[in-house]
Amino acid sequence: DLLPYFKNFKGKKVLSTLFVDYSSADRNRFPMLSRILGTHGMEWFKAITRGINNSDNFPGFSFLFQGQKRSMVQLLTKADLVLTSTMNEFERIQQWGSILGKSLKEKHRVIPLGISNVFINSPKNNKERNGLLMVGRLEFIKNQHTVIQWANQYGWPLTVVGDSNKNQQGYAKYCKSIAGPTVTFLAHQDKVKVVKLMDEHSCLVIPSLFETYSLVGWEAAARGLSVVANDSADMSESLVSIATLVHIESETDFIEAIEAGLKGQKKSQVQFEHYTWDHISKKIDEAYR
Repeated sequence: DLLPYFKNFKGKKVLSTLFVDYSSADRNRFPMLSRILGTHGMEWFKAITRGINNSDNFPGFSFLFQGQKRSMVQLLTKADLVLTSTMNEFERIQQWGSILGKSLKEKHRVIPLGISNVFINSPKNNKERNGLLMVGRLEFIKNQHTVIQWANQYGWPLTVVGDSNKNQQGYAKYCKSIAGPTVTFLAHQDKVKVVKLMDEHSCLVIPSLFETYSLVGWEAAARGLSVVANDSADMSESLVSIATLVHIESETDFIEAIEAGLKGQKKSQVQFEHYTWDHISKKIDEAYR
């Protein structure tokens, strides 16, 4: 989408990335195709397919013929400033666009995502918190089915919030088909309703195979929840100060972390007021100057 604008716009160009690595999910969902096309090829193929089936805008003929990697490098070359939310994210971009070398480092800044003020205010709910909460679109990379299976096994009350990915309806149906009586599904909720749900639950679980930042983890911690997350990129950096990070492949350890979270064992001692958009926007303004 950005290529035509970056080619023609004469002013200062700022590239604020959201670089999600779907390779771990793709290797599980499409093992043969992933081996044939590779990571760049898979992203190119999915972008073109979404354009053809009208689930997203067609990415354009430039992307069609140049492919994923060359298109990325072209954007990075033309950008005057590159913003990422973590250093991990930048290092992955640098690895993909390695031919840019030192020039990419010189125009890079790390600026974390900001928390909306609605999550900062002290919870008004005086009722006892109870149960697990998962918030996010239902799709394979989010890995909700793993926690749903554990909730069935251990009898945890679990609320799953989020719409299904338009291109992964089968995954959403699978999650609902395996859910036991302690699991509740809710569609996408607005901020006010999400805050209410957070104030009612004890622990937010983020089992994703990959997250670029996972802002919801910060929002939940600001509301007083325990946060347990998969120790994977880029959450290993972005959530280290507010969450218990455990490799989800270590089932016993992850389950122990969840049960500790259900008992209210919290890690975070962060001053969340310093991470609101008011503070973050000042950093963005400084980077633009």
